[in-house]
Amino acid sequence: MNTKIVIIGGVAAGATAAAKARRTSEDVSITMAEKGRYISFANCGLPYYTGGTIASRNSILLHTKKTFGDRFNADVMTNTEALSIDPVKKTVLFATEKGQVETPYDKLLIATGAKTFIPKIEGIDTVPYFTMRTVDDADGVKAWIETKKPKSALIIGGGFIGIETAEAMLHCGIKPVVVEALDEIMPNLPRIIAMNLREKMVSDGCDVVIRKYVKKLTQTDRIHAELSDGTVIDTDLVILCTGVRPATELAAAAGVVVGERGGILTNERMETNVKDIYAAGDVVEKTNLITGKKVLMPLAGPANREGRAAGCNMAGGDMVFKGVIGSSVVGFNGFVSAQTGLTYEQAIAAGFDADYVYTEDVNTSSYYPGHGYIFMMTVFDKKTGRLLGLSACGADGTEKRADEAAVAIYAGLSVYDLEHLEFCYAPPFASAKDNLNIAGFVASNSLRHTGFTVTPEFIYEKIKKGEKLQLLDVRSAPEHKAYAIEGSKHVFVNDVRNSTDKIDRSQPVYVYCAVGFRGYLAVRSLRNLGFEAYNITGGIEAYFRVKKIS
Repeated sequence: MNTKIVIIGGVAAGATAAAKARRTSEDVSITMAEKGRYISFANCGLPYYTGGTIASRNSILLHTKKTFGDRFNADVMTNTEALSIDPVKKTVLFATEKGQVETPYDKLLIATGAKTFIPKIEGIDTVPYFTMRTVDDADGVKAWIETKKPKSALIIGGGFIGIETAEAMLHCGIKPVVVEALDEIMPNLPRIIAMNLREKMVSDGCDVVIRKYVKKLTQTDRIHAELSDGTVIDTDLVILCTGVRPATELAAAAGVVVGERGGILTNERMETNVKDIYAAGDVVEKTNLITGKKVLMPLAGPANREGRAAGCNMAGGDMVFKGVIGSSVVGFNGFVSAQTGLTYEQAIAAGFDADYVYTEDVNTSSYYPGHGYIFMMTVFDKKTGRLLGLSACGADGTEKRADEAAVAIYAGLSVYDLEHLEFCYAPPFASAKDNLNIAGFVASNSLRHTGFTVTPEFIYEKIKKGEKLQLLDVRSAPEHKAYAIEGSKHVFVNDVRNSTDKIDRSQPVYVYCAVGFRGYLAVRSLRNLGFEAYNITGGIEAYFRVKKIS
């Protein structure tokens, strides 16, 4: 007797599971039911379709009901909502366009995904607003733009979708205003990284409001948004990008265990606590491979891999999904912010004896025309040197360095290993010493106690408290004249050996350059000459970033 596989939900996890189940066996029957009209579409492409970067609507529709059904010999039902699961009878009650249908299963996958979190805003039900989760959402925004001709758009939420939607509005000639209640946009990133993205957005014509939330919405001729501080923003279009929550109600009603984070708990085979019921995608909690703890991570990559494992196992195969590291990227008009692994705060919270270094280097060879810069924060364990995380922002290629770091983290490499990794090199693509190599050099020197680094946060706090520090700027004279850390002396790096009379031997000297390399050279010279010298990691560029967010 053929195994009856029923999948609730399509898109990343559900559709992938169905496809993998069929590739695993021809001797199973597959039924996939999707609540919406589209069973397989590119969620992550919706803002780019809305903004016109993706011109064709068909480009984001990866499969239709017919093409998927024909290719994978599956019974595909759209506009079909699962109402309940009976794990004893092993049936699912569906509401279809023709009425309710009870469908039996041998193996069941819950891939109900996540739903947009709608914040408690006074008056939100009295004004038109949109979300950006489905094809219908994107269609609605595009239709509103075409018919209403809005001049401005209020985007509530400064996460991935909020940033991408803001960029889309700019491309449509609409003034975006992003309101984020937390201290900074992109709260998954360190503030010193996210701040740069916000500055890029503002410089390109987007208004960004942080540390305030939308309290009330009203409408006359326009929509009026009252913020928590009493400020009122008038707008023509409201888009909620306030994050998502796992859609677990159906699963919980069937006795499936939901974890502390709010997602379904599964084992590595994507099996739940209920026999023959599996779960995958945004509805599921994942295991963080670095900490071993459960996390929510509503991203397409993990959802696809979970669906693949579940589909294989339901069809009689054997596959596991090990967990996640937490790799993500977002861009705004060519400026890239990427993250993998743990931030410093997350590493400390997880119990690691963590430290970090800042580096900033070119994305190609420095002599290659059009090069840009990548600012990175590399997090590692002080006891073992294990690489724990990397956050970066800057020019094209930023995401490549995060990907490199993700592989290193997955492999359990240390910052000492980063010194020796061999990457592709040619002037248009990278330097002979890749950005991740340099991060390894700086972090390893710190651990070996040969780099003598201090953080810009350490320096800033001492200056803020009014402490007198001996600060030495070793950049060129024009650089020092343009801007410098308050109270610093200037000696060019090449002149340090012959200018020791300008430096007080009786107290520590804190050295900085632009991004850290010249400072390191000067510190090594001064140390060799008997000075207690320290290099400010990341240089003055990191220092001013710290100052801005403090």
